[in-house]
Amino acid sequence: MKFPLFLKICPPKAAVMYTFITKSELFCFVSVILFFLDFCSTIDVKAQREKYIPDYTNPDGRLYIESTNNYCWRGTETGVDLDRNFDWEYGRKGSSSDPKDEEYRGLHKFSEPESLAFTDLTEKIKFDLFMSFHSGIKHIYIPFADTKSKKIGRQVDNLADMLDLAMELSHCTKYTYKYGQAYKLNDYTADGTIFDFMAGVKKIPFSYTVELWGQNHKGTSCFDLFNPPNEDLKEVLETIHPLYVQLFRYMIDWKSSQVRHIQTEDFNEESSLNFGYILMMLSACLTFFVCLTGKNRFHHRRRIVSLKSLGSSFSASFMKA
Repeated sequence: MKFPLFLKICPPKAAVMYTFITKSELFCFVSVILFFLDFCSTIDVKAQREKYIPDYTNPDGRLYIESTNNYCWRGTETGVDLDRNFDWEYGRKGSSSDPKDEEYRGLHKFSEPESLAFTDLTEKIKFDLFMSFHSGIKHIYIPFADTKSKKIGRQVDNLADMLDLAMELSHCTKYTYKYGQAYKLNDYTADGTIFDFMAGVKKIPFSYTVELWGQNHKGTSCFDLFNPPNEDLKEVLETIHPLYVQLFRYMIDWKSSQVRHIQTEDFNEESSLNFGYILMMLSACLTFFVCLTGKNRFHHRRRIVSLKSLGSSFSASFMKA
């Protein structure tokens, strides 16, 4: 859905997309979404903005959990892990062809309607940022996560900018988030992920997966691994709040700098064109002036002698003789 956001300055619009609950085991994210939307609607603002928030992106998977009480279920109703279903190194060993495996990639890329919804949206809108929120550990992942990228050391084009934003987000709350390229942070690879697809195929300048919460849970309970205790939920939501604020501020500044850069280039280009036109006009005027003065200099003037003066000259000569 579109969600209006107002900002203190009237900057150029940055198109951003946030997604929640691509994995169905993230029960706490219902509260995370509501808290996030409340933040977006109450921030002190002046200029209207639009955020694109596909909030509940795996509703069928959630219904499956509620009907089976299998809190380790992460896929869609058919068991497909949406984060293995996208067209970026799809089908490699960082996913599974086994429908019973939690990393099941589906029968083919984009086999799930949820995946197609993302591609439809990115074909209509040129996004500046994509962010997929998860939980289980406090990590900020930068593309890439796939097997081939780890093997060849592939990097995103704007790695420096992405690391800069990740660094700011990692220290803006009382939590400390580890950040970096996904294949370096993890001891496993993941092929066909949504955030790799957004960076590698759609060329969105900023694409992240952010694991907002985790307590290094050692037990067997999947619910406890991905969801904070009920009594701690409000505190967790308030703690991660500054991350949203810092993210918005950074993207506003980044987008403004991009527009200023483009405007400067346009101005320089226009100035160069204008200067070129002036030089051409001056050259044309100078050429015309040179031609005109040259014509006057080398033109043979006619000597006009009156008959009266000529007659006087002849008379004087005759008398002297």
